Amino acid sequence: MEAEALDELIAGNVRAARARLRISQQDLADDMGWTRTMVSSLESKSRHIRTGDLVLLCQALKMPLAELLDGAPAEVFKALGLDRRKKP
Repeated sequence: MEAEALDELIAGNVRAARARLRISQQDLADDMGWTRTMVSSLESKSRHIRTGDLVLLCQALKMPLAELLDGAPAEVFKALGLDRRKKP
């Protein structure tokens, strides 16, 4: 999977997680120590996602990395040593 496609997938999953949690971009930014503009740029795919970003996102959205990567092909999970099955 291309890096840009993975960024797009994660951006969509972040937007969906925010909607489920009913938090704004500003709320997420505050939890991550970012600005709202940084969250907006991540969600609009103009900000590339770094490893440290993934950790902050998982913490702030209270979700495991496997859930943040939901929808990625099996090869992504295998490369990261993650189990793509959701936990009950």
